[in-house]
Amino acid sequence: MNVADEFLNAAIYYPDKTALVFGSKSYTYAEMHRIIDRVAGYLLHLGISREDRISIYMPNRPEWIMFYYGIARIGAIAVCVPGAFKKDEVAGVVADSRSSILITSEDLRSQIPAPEAIPSIREIIIVEQDESFQSILRGEDVFKIQKNIQTTGDNAMSILYTGGTTGTPKGAMLTHRNLLYSAQNVAYHERMVPDDVGICFLPLNHVFAQCHIMHTYFSNCGTLVLFPGFDMDKVVSAVIEHKITRFYAVPTIFIRFLNNPESRKQLKSINYVFSGGTSMPAEIVRQWVDAFGIPIHEAYGMTEAASIVTFNHRFRHKIGSIGIPAGIIELKVVDSNDNEMKQGEQGEIIIRGPNIMKGYFGQPEETAMALRNGWFHSGDVGVFDPEGYLYIVDRIKDIIITGGENVYPKEVEDLLHQHKAVNECGVVGLPHPEYGEAVTAFVTLKPNITAEEQDLIAFCKERMARYKVPKAIRFVKDLPKTPQGKILRRELRKFVN
Repeated sequence: MNVADEFLNAAIYYPDKTALVFGSKSYTYAEMHRIIDRVAGYLLHLGISREDRISIYMPNRPEWIMFYYGIARIGAIAVCVPGAFKKDEVAGVVADSRSSILITSEDLRSQIPAPEAIPSIREIIIVEQDESFQSILRGEDVFKIQKNIQTTGDNAMSILYTGGTTGTPKGAMLTHRNLLYSAQNVAYHERMVPDDVGICFLPLNHVFAQCHIMHTYFSNCGTLVLFPGFDMDKVVSAVIEHKITRFYAVPTIFIRFLNNPESRKQLKSINYVFSGGTSMPAEIVRQWVDAFGIPIHEAYGMTEAASIVTFNHRFRHKIGSIGIPAGIIELKVVDSNDNEMKQGEQGEIIIRGPNIMKGYFGQPEETAMALRNGWFHSGDVGVFDPEGYLYIVDRIKDIIITGGENVYPKEVEDLLHQHKAVNECGVVGLPHPEYGEAVTAFVTLKPNITAEEQDLIAFCKERMARYKVPKAIRFVKDLPKTPQGKILRRELRKFVN
């Protein structure tokens, strides 16, 4: 079992079909399979063995995918370093993973750590300058694999770093089985077919782009149009030129399109849209349905679960829910002692299934805590409705305790999104001498619409319990986010300081 077989199989079924588009370049499945096979041979030539870690530190580009699958082909492990990371952050991930090779690009050369900061690295490959790799791209008959390397479903294939919004990142080890099962699960629930053309401008080092989008398209012989990042004009042009059928983004992107009336005409080839990375406010989904006539689909997932855990079905879509357990994945809502809660009662979401990670690299105690009693403990608070649809309440660590009452930031954020002036918002608890914590909202406004602090506070007072109402509204130009669009609440707290 090996994820690189996605291209082996596709090269048999659809050799001349376009697999990948990047700017003016395109690659068929046969071409990608040949390149990946030669990259694997090149890595063996460099002395890479099974389970060696190789760090990929690049923005989205074809070479990222070529090396990723080449690493998989020989049973090594791809360490996915965010292209947005700076020198010290890169050093931390490379050192933690004990990688032996660092693969990067010319535009990130200045961020390569000093040798003493990454002592495990014995080779640095800059893809534009590496003659051996360039000879592969030229089609030269080099670095053929002389032996078949066997891997099992339980072998780790990818290490993705997670936990950056709450603390020190941990390397989640995803296996070949995790990744292949997740790709099949996504394809089944989304009813994907080889004629589908998808777009990816989200970073491939993140579970959403890597597992939910990349693996799913290539395992189902679709066509993926890749971008280094989001550019509204270029993305819209690509949708029109390539007749994109499926669109994947984070809530921020959907809000931008809603604020652009022209997008109704520009996105007409799209018949399916999906939001991930962070929770989508229900009000935004309602506005999207009114404007485009199709829902924004959501699922629930995380890095440790190779993306998908639940899915909000196409044939029975519920706005505000993240759906029901996907496939054979098991899911429960429990109390602090792992006792299962009754329907309608809130508790922590725990998960079990073939998608759950092998563990955190080099962190046995963290692994044991997360996977205790055979279930992955998500740290998310959820609740089931009578039909078995799951709703996310919030992160356990983000709960605000004000005057002895628990307030979930997401509930306040969802309400604020219903106000006509609110573009985006983030809610946190700030220290307060009387209440312990004061519910505080940071808000960006829609273009050409104004609102005062008291307007939004009054809006909330009419619609929710007083203890949940923000004590203060702070208007800001932008909200701090991860590259995947998730609001960084810890950074909001720093705004005050």
